[in-house]
Formats: sequence, structure tokens, C-alpha cells
Amino acid sequence: MLDNAGFVDVRMGEQVDVFSGSVHESSAKNFETFGLTIFGRKPGG
Repeated sequence: MLDNAGFVDVRMGEQVDVFSGSVHESSAKNFETFGLTIFGRKPGG
């Protein structure tokens, strides 16, 4: 999908516990929900 949008050098970063401390933290843990950083760049300027 990111390739089709024109991004290059796409790579996956770290998993992030984005629900830590939220009211839905326990639900997120039950479903093993997490965030994921994704890096990419558009060529040109």
C-alpha cells in the first residue's frame, strides 16, 4: 500500500504500547493490540 502511494525505503520500526495508561489498556492487552512505527520517504522534493 505504501509502495503504491509512492513511498520508498519503507521499513517497519518498533512496536509501541500506545494504550499504556489509557482506560482501554486492559482491553488492548487482551487483544494484544499495539502500535507500530513505519518509516518511508517520498522521492524528489
